[in-house]
Amino acid sequence: MNKPILYIVCGKAFSGKSTLSKMINERFGAEIVGRDKIYFAIEKMLELENSPEDDNDKLWGKDLWPIAVQGVKNHLLLGHSVVFDDVCLRRQQRDELREVARLANSEVKLIYLNIAENILKERKERNKITKERHDVSSVWLADDDKVFETPGADEKPLTYTETTNQDELIKSLE
Repeated sequence: MNKPILYIVCGKAFSGKSTLSKMINERFGAEIVGRDKIYFAIEKMLELENSPEDDNDKLWGKDLWPIAVQGVKNHLLLGHSVVFDDVCLRRQQRDELREVARLANSEVKLIYLNIAENILKERKERNKITKERHDVSSVWLADDDKVFETPGADEKPLTYTETTNQDELIKSLE
């Protein structure tokens, strides 16, 4: 039996993490875990989207990180590969995920989506019209920019840019 793989997909908002995560899921059958997925499951269950109460901000403010990490751990221990679809702003977060994978006897592949700022802004503006995904406030984006730690060479990231061929990237994960 092959070892499960933890694919850590990190990058700033609107970099394409969810799109790439879905491709990895489709190609390798890896379960998708991330704070957005948890939030939207809770939002749906509690009918927050249609609620007259303004509970969305309260829920976003909750720390969903430990729940997401537990989900990763559970899937890996069950022998399932996982795509962790999240910004993973800090090195410490990625290290925590690597440690979970080590304890679950799993491989780790870090994929960093290094997309130019002007493209991220274009995608955010386009999303205001298309509403393909939830919006992220400019305040949150500015906060993310302050704390985001680009993966270093010692993390051995597979770096993806706006010019990377998606099919070639997926093939390189095999």
